[in-house]
This record gives sequence, structure tokens and C-alpha cells, in this order.
Amino acid sequence: MKLIVLYGPPGVGKLTVARVLAHKTGYKVLHNHLTIELLCSLFEWGSRPYRELVRKYRFELLETAAKYKTKGVITTFVYAAEADEKEMRELLRRMKRRHVNVYFVKLQCSQAELERRIKHESRKAFTKIRHVKNLWDVMGKYDTLATIPFGKNLVIDTTNLSPQKTAAKIIRKVGI
Repeated sequence: MKLIVLYGPPGVGKLTVARVLAHKTGYKVLHNHLTIELLCSLFEWGSRPYRELVRKYRFELLETAAKYKTKGVITTFVYAAEADEKEMRELLRRMKRRHVNVYFVKLQCSQAELERRIKHESRKAFTKIRHVKNLWDVMGKYDTLATIPFGKNLVIDTTNLSPQKTAAKIIRKVGI
């Protein structure tokens, strides 16, 4: 199995690219808001039970996909440098144990483009950040522009790239 971890700041286009990539490759998408929505139905975002379960469920889902020989999975993630480094190292450790090739793909774009995208109508489908002020509050609190400092990493500036061209670039660079 191959695991593609699309990461970057809120609004950069991770889910949009994941869906196009899934369509082109036949891979499955584990969108980070699926677990967020589930857990926020019972627990406050960021609370202790939320933090414990969000990691547990994501790891379990990915490990089970590997166990049952899923061709590939694309997951999305807002990486917040120091806060998430331990989790990403644990993900690599668990996936290595399952013989899964993990590729980290960081999506980035210009500030103006990020502010435009954050307001997109499609973001209303989930409890996603939809206001520029909230985006900058989160980005002021966490380093969401950081690159994961280990593993196989690809950085793509999507400012002037369509989701289709971004997916094609990922397919070419990762060798899917």
C-alpha cells in the first residue's frame, strides 16, 4: 500500500486535490474532517478525549487499510510543526511495520490565494475555517507552513496550479 499524506495550512486545497488524485489513481481518501466531525459530535475540539481518539481512530483506520491490502490511501492533515511532529513520526513507525510506503506532500500557495480559497463555498460542508481572521488566528498560534522534517517529502506550490495539474505532478513524482 502507498499512503499519500497531503498537508498544508487550512484552505490550501488538500481535500480538492485528494479527490482528484483518488479519481486518477483509484486510491481511497481519508479526509481529516471525517474524524473531526465524528469526535466533535461528542467532545469539544481539542479536549483530552478528542485528542486521544482522533489519533487512535486515524491510526487504526490506516493500519486496517494496510492489513487488508488497500491499494493506496490519501489522507489530509494540517501539520502544526512541533505539535504534530510526534504524531507523524508515530504514523511512519506504524506504517513501516505494515510495509506501507508513506509520502508526505505539502501543498502551499500565496497568502492572497489562501485568503481567497478559505472563503470557498465548498468549505461549508464541514466545520472548516471559512473566515480570514480565523485562518490567521490559527496560523499565528501554530506553524502550519512548516515542512515535515523527515520522510519522503514533496512540496508543491499550488498558487497557479489546478487540482488536476497538482494531482498529475504528485502521480509523476511519487510514481503512482
